[in-house]
Amino acid sequence: MRLLTAVVLMGCVLTLTASTPSVGIVKSTGDFRVDGSTIRGNGTVFEGNLIETTAARSTVELGGAQITLLPNSSAKVYRDHTVLESGSELMRNGAAHMIEAATLQIASAEKDGVVLVAMGGPNNVRVFASSGIAQVRTATGFLVASLNPGTGLAFAPQAGAATSMLMKGVLESASGRFFLTDVTSKTKAELRGTDLGKFTGKSVQVTGSVILGAAAAGGASQVVQVTKIEQLSDQAAKAAGLPVAGAAAAGAAGVGAAGAAGAAGAAGAAAAGAAAATGATIAGVGVATAVVVGGAAAAAGIAGGLVASGTISAP
Repeated sequence: MRLLTAVVLMGCVLTLTASTPSVGIVKSTGDFRVDGSTIRGNGTVFEGNLIETTAARSTVELGGAQITLLPNSSAKVYRDHTVLESGSELMRNGAAHMIEAATLQIASAEKDGVVLVAMGGPNNVRVFASSGIAQVRTATGFLVASLNPGTGLAFAPQAGAATSMLMKGVLESASGRFFLTDVTSKTKAELRGTDLGKFTGKSVQVTGSVILGAAAAGGASQVVQVTKIEQLSDQAAKAAGLPVAGAAAAGAAGVGAAGAAGAAGAAGAAAAGAAAATGATIAGVGVATAVVVGGAAAAAGIAGGLVASGTISAP
């Protein structure tokens, strides 16, 4: 009877183990934890494992993608994505893999791209594109930013402002439509509103909100209902890295229906205020050029060193 019971229990354990698929392997030169258990050297990674590093970094090989958790970092690992909970994570060959950090989704647009993501808190995410273009999206799929190789941006998701927009750029017109590519995030939006034509070719700041469900034209990622547009002063345009208008004076104009203005709401106004200090607001996420200091500088240095040395080359 005892033998039968032991066999049944062993069968249950094997069944439970088999029900959680292996997604890869983790390697480290020091200790790390997997679901709270301390491991040294290497181990198998199963779907949803929480990996925590201590003094040494750990590398997770997931098929073609390779994830490196820097010291004092933690992330839940899945076959097609990782959820970064703290610290910093470096991803290589991750075109089919995604990093979730706070409410953001970060992915490489190129197969051999290298992306570094660092968490500074629940509303503080920094992304550095070491190689290839990196894209940052909201949980609902809105494109927040596109980072060229060698650039970094800091992101601050703002609660209650999921559609708010504040962008700076040169207003363009094509086929009777208006477009603006934000100078900070490199996000292109189609703009809708009144009196936009007189700002064509000028450096402007636009405040508005995303029109949910609207199909954008001209390669834009979203359609924005403009509630306010103003031409930037020469000083402001120069500071933003935009063309200077010369002697032209800066002016402001409210546009759009009163209903559209109301749709922006108090949350949109708060987001716009935050963007004025940080650079832009894209779909409710504050975006600013990342200042590489302290721990961020160390992380960026490690990223470059790992790439140069081949430590994070494809397995």
